[in-house]
This record gives sequence, structure tokens and C-alpha cells, in this order.
Amino acid sequence: MGLRGLQGDDFFALLTLIFYTMDAATVNIIYHTATNVEATQLAKTRTLTAEEIAQFEFGSREELAAWYSYTALIWCLKGTMLCFFKRMTMGSTHNKLVNWLMGACAASYAAVFLTVTFGCFPYHHNWQVVPDPGDKCTFKLQNFLVTVTLNVITDAAILCIPLPLLWKLQIPLKKKLVIGLLLSSGLFVISAAIIRVVLTLSANPSALNINRWGVRETIVGIISVNIPILRPLFSRSFWNSSPITSSGSHSKGGKGGTTTAGGQGPYEMASSINGSQADDGGRKSFNGSEEHIIGKPGDGNVVVSTTYNVTSEENTYRNSEIWGSRGGSNSAVAYRGLEIV
Repeated sequence: MGLRGLQGDDFFALLTLIFYTMDAATVNIIYHTATNVEATQLAKTRTLTAEEIAQFEFGSREELAAWYSYTALIWCLKGTMLCFFKRMTMGSTHNKLVNWLMGACAASYAAVFLTVTFGCFPYHHNWQVVPDPGDKCTFKLQNFLVTVTLNVITDAAILCIPLPLLWKLQIPLKKKLVIGLLLSSGLFVISAAIIRVVLTLSANPSALNINRWGVRETIVGIISVNIPILRPLFSRSFWNSSPITSSGSHSKGGKGGTTTAGGQGPYEMASSINGSQADDGGRKSFNGSEEHIIGKPGDGNVVVSTTYNVTSEENTYRNSEIWGSRGGSNSAVAYRGLEIV
């Protein structure tokens, strides 16, 4: 759709890529340098050399950068899902819930950012090695507690968006369960966040344990958030490179008329619109149906059917249904929703 067709979740996906790259790079550096967490343990047994202190200070700076990139990455994934759900709920009451959650997620990220920034004060104590700056500036327990609490709460709230919509879909229960599993991928993110904190806090304090489980959590988050949009990759129709063309005759009708279009080539496309209009004291209404058929000669047609009832006072509403193969055994509603046009 071009650059102008990009949506909010596309931009959040780009930010996710940037922050994940930053997180991976800093974690790899810390693996070789260690941080003031290890320096505190080592200082109990012997005196640190100037070179070791410099190395631990550098690693501690990278660890602080990793905290910023890690938390930004997690909240960008939330932004990706919320922008996706905002389009799904357009025209419904659930759209207000999405807007509210966007504000809540922005506020929660601000709280996390401030905790990472001011949890250890003065700021340079974040990378101080000698003298020991204390656990708030080395292990940073406050970062774990604030991040996991707000992370789990906001993820649980985001899960409340797709499930009510899914329940109203007129599709087989088996498909509801599959789609529900895809849209509820936040459960895996919540589980990964809790496991990360529990196993990190129960292990011996080290930057290796902190970052090892942090990386695993972010990978689970990235996979879970992208599963719903990656599902089409596993269907044959996605990989069908045959072009869809539309050409030929075209005619229009007036009120209550019919519009048709046909084409030649590897695919044929036809559409029909039937409807009537009425004006009752300034209250305009329209009832009708529209059908688009896209199919390859000799194969089952793919039908996109839109049925709508419109009453125009302030808004125009369209009730849409998209169906599968016409006349085949796989005919089923794939999408249904009320949309303000």
C-alpha cells in the first residue's frame, strides 16, 4: 500500500526492530564485560584492579542501556497490538476501551521509564563499582518489580479486547478456539514475564541471569504478537502468484439498480449491488446488499458479501460479512462486524 498506507502498528513494529537490535547488542557486550553486580561479589574476595574496574563500569553502562531498550521493546509490542485492535473495533463500543488502554499503557511506560532513571540516584551510581553503590544501583530490584507488575496488568487488560468480539462471530466453535488462541497470545507474554522475574530473583545475582531470561521473554513476546498476522503464510492462497485482474463491461443503475463488472484472464471478478433508498422527514435510510466474486475459471469462487442497513442522522453504519468459498464445503463467515463509515 506504500508509505502512505502505513498504520500505527507498522511504526511500532519498526521501533520494535530497533530496540530489539539495541537490546541484543548490549546483552552480547555485557556477556563479555560483566557489570557492577559481579564486581560487588568479586570485591568481597579480593581487591579489584583498575582495568577490572574500568571494564565493570563499561558493562554497567551497557546494562543500563539494556534496561531502557528492554522496557521500550516490551511496550512497543503493546502498541503494536493496540493499533491492530483499534482497527478491528472501529465503529464499536470496544474502540473506546482501546483508546483508554492506549493512554494507560503510555502512563505505565512513563512510570517504568522514571523507575529505571531515578530508581538509582545519583545517576552515575548506576555504573559505579568502588565503593559499592548498593543493590538499588547494581541488582536494581525496583526495576524488576515495577516492570513486571505494570507489564502483566496492561497485558491482561489488552486481552479483554478481542475475546468479546470473538464470542459474537458466527463461526464454528473450533475456529473460535483457534482464532481466540491467536488473539490471546498475550497469555504467553504474561507467562514469560512472570517466569523471567521468578527465575531471575531466585538465582544467584548476576547480569548473565538477568539478561538470559530477559532475552527469552522478549523473543516470546515478539513471536506471540506476530503470530496472528503470520498465519496467512501457512495457506496456499497466500503463495499463489497469479494476478487478479478486472476488465470488461461496466454498467450502473439508479436507485434500486444493479452494478456489474466482469473480466477476462486467469481470474474473473464480478460484483453486484442491489438497494433502495427512502427519505422520511429528513431521516435518510438505505437497505441493500453487495457481493464481489473473485475466482479462477473451473474453481470455487471466493465470495465477499456485504449486507448493510444504513440510517443517516449523525453516522453511517455498515454491517459486513466476508464469506469463504462459494458453494463449497468450506463456506463459513471469516469476518463480521459493525463499522462506522
